[in-house]
Amino acid sequence: MESDPVSPKEAYERRRLFEQGAAREKQWYLTHGRLIRALADAFGEEDVLDIDEKTWWDLGYEAGLAWRERFERDPYLALEQKAHSWHDDPMFGRGCCGDVPVLERDHWELRVYRCHKELFMELGDPKIGLAWCMRDFATVRGWSPHVMMRQPKHLLRGDSYCHQIRQIVDDPGLQWDYSRETSERVGWRSIKKLEEA
Repeated sequence: MESDPVSPKEAYERRRLFEQGAAREKQWYLTHGRLIRALADAFGEEDVLDIDEKTWWDLGYEAGLAWRERFERDPYLALEQKAHSWHDDPMFGRGCCGDVPVLERDHWELRVYRCHKELFMELGDPKIGLAWCMRDFATVRGWSPHVMMRQPKHLLRGDSYCHQIRQIVDDPGLQWDYSRETSERVGWRSIKKLEEA
């Protein structure tokens, strides 16, 4: 069944709404960054960033649980469906510019070249962005203990792109829980470690 053609006026209106949404999302990120920085300056960076990171972890984990049943039924099919639900959705293009170099039966790799979280670099606060990014790891943890995520490259740590790998594994012990060690590997504390080296 063919869809009805979109008139130029409708196409313009959709584009205008899309751009307004992107501008509001950018403003939301900036407001969040400024708020967290003000709290960190007032109450101590370490405590505030730990709380922010753990909050994003909890929110991501809860969101991931929405897919848990699918991953329990068929983790391979669920991984494929999740990849398509994310990257085929025009909302993905609103906040990110990336590609999927690998989507195979047991793993999905993603490269992102632009992300709204880069705004934290503009603010001079990549730690706040990395605290937010902890949500990605937590979401995967919510999907299944048999899916793990790695991120060998990250824009906020100075790489030219983010490289995320989500993979089905036999050993649930390979999956991460939120901890100080997890933060030191991928969260805001990973930048703190670089600063201390």
